[in-house]
Amino acid sequence: MAARRKKKAPLPLVKKSYRRLFSDFFHAKSTSLLLSWAITLFTGSAFIVIISIGLLFSYRFITNSSFFAVQKIQISGNVRLEQDDVLNLAHLKSGDNSIAVNISEIEYKLLRSPWVDSVSVKRQLPGNLAITIKEREPRYWMRQENRIVYADEKGNPIDYVGTYKFASLPFLSVDAGTEHLLQRLPQLLAELDSSGLPLASQNAAWIKLSLSGGITLFLESENILLSIGVENWTSNLRHLVATIDDMKRRSEFANIRSIKAEDRNVWINTSTSQSAS
Repeated sequence: MAARRKKKAPLPLVKKSYRRLFSDFFHAKSTSLLLSWAITLFTGSAFIVIISIGLLFSYRFITNSSFFAVQKIQISGNVRLEQDDVLNLAHLKSGDNSIAVNISEIEYKLLRSPWVDSVSVKRQLPGNLAITIKEREPRYWMRQENRIVYADEKGNPIDYVGTYKFASLPFLSVDAGTEHLLQRLPQLLAELDSSGLPLASQNAAWIKLSLSGGITLFLESENILLSIGVENWTSNLRHLVATIDDMKRRSEFANIRSIKAEDRNVWINTSTSQSAS
């Protein structure tokens, strides 16, 4: 008997079988990857939760431990502010936990004081804090509204004058239209003091900025009214020095009561006469 010829499966059936095999393979593969990803995610989340809880308990333990209690607070740079003033402003006291102390918050509280120009707070574990303060330095008295205030070298108000650490300073007045001179005032006075004149701005009882007189100072110890025009400042100062040197050579300096240097000219009023040069 002739052998029967084995019939081949139709091509569409073969293709369909292959597609089913590939589909089953990728389905199993994706299921395995999804399961692996889910296990990894769960394990990672559990690990993060455990670490977070551990850190939380560690932080609570450290911030309540007497080992980190503040024992010493070193304060430097303060002149007007007393140590108790600084501690009260910062809301700090011995026994506070040095780890729990918020450095940024302390610096913010101290900077709210009108006397504090800059501040740095450093933690020195386990129980020390170092506070370095730079205070604003009062140079003048000025009138602000109906009160007298301390002001810095550029006329910026600091705080009202009171009995606490009272300081007598020159009174600075500024006419309208001369406010721009306040920025130059420290430099102009420094040049005046270094010019060689036998007069010092530190001896001024009051200083006035005006459109007509430039800078006017009343030097109380010498009993001299000194006015210098701001325009052509260098030239005015040079002529002023030369004139006063000449007055000193003639032993007439002690008789001077007022001097005005402006437009490269110098006017002198003495106790006996008035002259110009």
